[in-house]
Amino acid sequence: MKAAPLENEVKAAHDQLADLRQRINVLPEQERQKLLREAVEDFSVVLDELRTASEKLHQQNEELVIARQLADMERQRYVELFDFAPEGYLMTDPEGVIREANRAASTLFSVPQGFLIGKPLAVFVKEEDLTPFRTQLDRLSELERLENWEIYFKRQEREPFLASITITTVRDSSGKLIGLRWVVHDVSERKRIEEQLRNSVSHLRFVSEELLAIQEGERKDVARELHDGFEALLATARVSVDGVIQELRSQKIDKEAETLEIVLADIRNASEQIRRIHMGLRPAILDDLGIGAALNWFTREFQKVYPHVRVEKEIDIDEGEIPESLRIVIYRVIQEACTHIAIHGKADHIRFTIGKKKDKVQISIEDNGDGENPLREDEPGRGLGLLGVCERVELSGGSFEIEPSKGTGMNIRAWWPLEILQLSNKE
Repeated sequence: MKAAPLENEVKAAHDQLADLRQRINVLPEQERQKLLREAVEDFSVVLDELRTASEKLHQQNEELVIARQLADMERQRYVELFDFAPEGYLMTDPEGVIREANRAASTLFSVPQGFLIGKPLAVFVKEEDLTPFRTQLDRLSELERLENWEIYFKRQEREPFLASITITTVRDSSGKLIGLRWVVHDVSERKRIEEQLRNSVSHLRFVSEELLAIQEGERKDVARELHDGFEALLATARVSVDGVIQELRSQKIDKEAETLEIVLADIRNASEQIRRIHMGLRPAILDDLGIGAALNWFTREFQKVYPHVRVEKEIDIDEGEIPESLRIVIYRVIQEACTHIAIHGKADHIRFTIGKKKDKVQISIEDNGDGENPLREDEPGRGLGLLGVCERVELSGGSFEIEPSKGTGMNIRAWWPLEILQLSNKE
């Protein structure tokens, strides 16, 4: 027999009892006794079913009580989490009318919690942000979630604050929008610190650029002094000593001539040392004739100092397209990279190019050395020169990278966006 709900069982038993009362009075004694026995048996089954149903009902009631207690606990936990959360939490209807607000939201807006309830959130939005706020509110019906939306809110007797908002839509089983969950975070202090940091970086960049300019000016003066002063004096001394040696040789005074030849060798060595120092400083030709001529001069001088390294170059850009302020940066990148490769790279061939690539101007220096990382940790001072030009490139608005590849040499690149160059040219 299939168990019926408790109320159906009770009703059936009641109906059966009423029918029994009507029939028992009109039946003969023998049939009456038989009917009573059948009724007792039926009522025993019904009572068993009622007892089982009653036990199930009691069990269900206990489970319901426990479930209600758990629900109350979860509700209390939700209320506590919601109310005591460090971020501002709001629940609104789809039109943005506040239905719930926690303590943090009350603090953010500088009003009591009760004051927020029933108010449109739009009344707290700063006037200039009202239009984008309403536009975004209308779009929320199409979204599931909106994150990190920044907007200014007003508050009583205090300055407006910049808020970063995350909004989650709440929908019913049919997908209809029925509410919005708002998380409001005050980012005013963070923005203030970020602005200070940007100003500090900007100031540091300005100071660094000034220091580099002063350094370049000093290098220029020293280079000119070496070239015009010491190199000229040594050249004159070399010619004079060589003339005396020739005179002594013609007079067969060989001993004195040999002594002067040692002096002449020292003069040549000193001249070569000054040439190397001069090459490391700013060449006057860069200011007089431009980057192309300076790099041609650098290549010739470099191969005199490092005759074992062959240098190949390609300049595919007009001189006028490179701002004057960047010419020395480009020169330094090539100078430092080539010097580093010659000393540390174990290469006998270097190729550098300058040209345009899409929306940028790029320098590329490649070699056929061992491809080891120039900034190796086991040799801390090994790549300081390259670190210096990296900083200089970045200060000038460009980017710098090194791609060492074992066994195939090294690729050093620096590039600047065209808009940086155009702005520099206008200045």
